[in-house]
Amino acid sequence: MNEEERNKTLAANIAVHSFLSNIGEYDKSPHFLPENKAKVRSVIEGLYKSLNPSCARKAIDFGCGTGFIINLERDLFDEIHGVDITWDMMKHIDCSSHNVTLHQCRAEETGLESNYFDFASAYSFMDHLYNYEDFLKEAHRVLRKGGIFYSDLNPNKDFILLMEGLAEKSNEALPRVIVKEIKGAIKNGTVYQDKYELDPDLLEKAEPIKSLNKGFDASEVLEVARKIGFSSFKVEYHWFLGQAEVMHKQSFENAEVVNSYLKSIIPASTSLYKYLSFIFVK
Repeated sequence: MNEEERNKTLAANIAVHSFLSNIGEYDKSPHFLPENKAKVRSVIEGLYKSLNPSCARKAIDFGCGTGFIINLERDLFDEIHGVDITWDMMKHIDCSSHNVTLHQCRAEETGLESNYFDFASAYSFMDHLYNYEDFLKEAHRVLRKGGIFYSDLNPNKDFILLMEGLAEKSNEALPRVIVKEIKGAIKNGTVYQDKYELDPDLLEKAEPIKSLNKGFDASEVLEVARKIGFSSFKVEYHWFLGQAEVMHKQSFENAEVVNSYLKSIIPASTSLYKYLSFIFVK
């Protein structure tokens, strides 16, 4: 591994997320919208119920940020540990429930006890890593046998490549929703520069798997997880192209109809989904 490049990635993440958190913009990200919170909470509840009830008490959230996942699960687990490299984000987490412990450290090297946690999560985080395989090894190490790893909001490589292909057709008029998605997928640094006057190169350095690798290849991630030693694997596709547009300009019901249809024709429709979620069992 190139240690210098990894340190640059860490420094960029600290700079970007400290800035966004301190100006109060991070918690305005789309995944904080009520409909997404409800969706993620439903996933966590379902996974929690599948754990052994006699020991489903300890959770760890990697890349915990300002507490998005912690706030959704604090009433489920007796013990929750949040891990992040950026203290300016973690300082906003409410620890008054007395079951939350925070650790400022690298997710790949937490130093926490092996075979300890029942549930591990990583939400909107893995694309900010220099090497996600090292991270998955650490998640596997700290989970007990039978423990569940859940990662979500991972940029889908198929989608980003589709957006790149559409962007090349610059001589053709594209629908507004596609133009917006192209900017988010391949010109996110420019979006943040226009909105917050943030250095676009800094943002791209903070999310190398999205900016350099064009997101996650689902089959590749599953193979890495298998090699590490996870025993069960599941990938799901989320947020189809224009889903928010359908939800808020038509109806949530219409969005669900479209979503159900697109999922029924996977793998033909995988490139139409922005994000991947992974669920692995140790």
